[in-house]
Amino acid sequence: MTMKTYIKAGAAAAIFSMALSSCTKNFEDFNTNPDAAQVVDMKSYITTMEMDAVIPCSDEGANEFQRACNLMGDSFAGYLGATQAFNGGSYTATYDLDGTDYNNYPFSVAFTKVMPAWLNLKYAFANDQIDEASFAIAEVIKVMAIQRVTDIYGPVPFTHFGEDVSPYDSQETVYKSLFTDLDAAIDVLKAYAAASAGSSARPPLYSVDLVYQGSYSAWLKLANSVKLRMAMRIRFVEPALAQQYAEEAVADGVMTKSTDGAWLKSSGTMQVFNPLEEVWNAYTDTRMGATIDAYMNGYEDPRLPKYFKEATVDGGGYHGIRCGLRAMLKDNYKPLSVPNVAKNTPVVWMLASEVSFLRAEGAMLGWEMGGDDKTFYEAGIELSFAENGVSSSDAATYMNSTKTPAAFDDKNTSSTKNSAGQPSSITPKWDESAGREAKLERIITQKYIAMFPNGQEAWSEFRRTGYPKVIPIVNNMSGGKVSTETQIRRMTFPRSEYANNGPAVSEATGLLSGPDTGDTKLWWDKK
Repeated sequence: MTMKTYIKAGAAAAIFSMALSSCTKNFEDFNTNPDAAQVVDMKSYITTMEMDAVIPCSDEGANEFQRACNLMGDSFAGYLGATQAFNGGSYTATYDLDGTDYNNYPFSVAFTKVMPAWLNLKYAFANDQIDEASFAIAEVIKVMAIQRVTDIYGPVPFTHFGEDVSPYDSQETVYKSLFTDLDAAIDVLKAYAAASAGSSARPPLYSVDLVYQGSYSAWLKLANSVKLRMAMRIRFVEPALAQQYAEEAVADGVMTKSTDGAWLKSSGTMQVFNPLEEVWNAYTDTRMGATIDAYMNGYEDPRLPKYFKEATVDGGGYHGIRCGLRAMLKDNYKPLSVPNVAKNTPVVWMLASEVSFLRAEGAMLGWEMGGDDKTFYEAGIELSFAENGVSSSDAATYMNSTKTPAAFDDKNTSSTKNSAGQPSSITPKWDESAGREAKLERIITQKYIAMFPNGQEAWSEFRRTGYPKVIPIVNNMSGGKVSTETQIRRMTFPRSEYANNGPAVSEATGLLSGPDTGDTKLWWDKK
């Protein structure tokens, strides 16, 4: 069945029903009337999807970003730490998942912004208002958005989205559906990339695509790279399927050059403002995290000034904050290092360096990745240095370093210090004689540094592999629901869903491997 046949077959049942479950009620910004939809420029919905698919950047972007990313993945991964104790210290970074409504935000962004825009594009494609390749690009964006949200909660209402009833699917069902959708999009993009090779004509999405300006070949590389990322994510629960998908992705062509990366950035008259700048600068609510402080300072990493600005405490240098503080005075933490992110800094989606580390892990397992683990590991470091404008000679020196992560030295200006010991003894230099587990730690640790500031992916990889070793939070306010040692494994279902969609959430809890708490592991979290 072709993509067009599939969409038309389901259009009558799946498009534009107003009797949706609560997670899709807020359609004010999206035209869900099939007759009126015909006068709307459907291609603009690509921009709408892009602005919220990976990092919330539109409308109340900074506010949503802070709740959905900065106080979740960024904090849980140790990239960044909050400089104020929200809600009296009972908030996501202290593992009190019941004390605020922050758990609503990733869900809300996905299902009241990204997916309604996709639904309009699905209708437009079924009615020949956009071409097959444009819809394939929309499918790739959708896959990235839904992978992100399912990796936060687990079960989500995906496969029946847009129908009268949209029950939650298990994470296994979601992932396998995403692979199917992604494969269909890859087939289309392959054909269009081949047909347009050498052409100087602008693609249909040139003016509305803020990532690749509609380039079919670039989107094809991203699609295959996302497929590789997803394949590796499931390797401890579905090893054979993971290998199959990973090898297919590499064979079809993934990112290999620093310029292949996907960044959401301003284009023409359309402006993208990086929400992290608002959070660290206007809000002064976040600073460098203790974990990345320990690793990058210990390694004397040349990328430090690219990632962060020097602290203004005595002596300067790069200094962070322990996550999960239930009480603090913001002024004591303001002088610490801030992210080197300006309003116009492009928003990172996925980089070629991450792809190289994924291939390193696959090669370590004996999968056909097109090379060996050491080669891809070192290429990942080289790519990350290039992506950040650091010299190749610095990369060569770094790859031969036997330095280890440092102990975390709390430099906040109060008398209360929350220092921590050395999180790991892993070095940047590759050790061919090391066992598989040590190799995995080395690969993931360098991938962690290279992926900054994509905290969601860093948190997911920590949960999947146990690496890098993340410095635990200071104050655990979960009341025993989340372990400080194993750290948080998922976000609880949104409070808004309990209020408005209770029966569906109750059924969704049955799709988990335990209760609806932050301690329950996701489907793929099986190491």
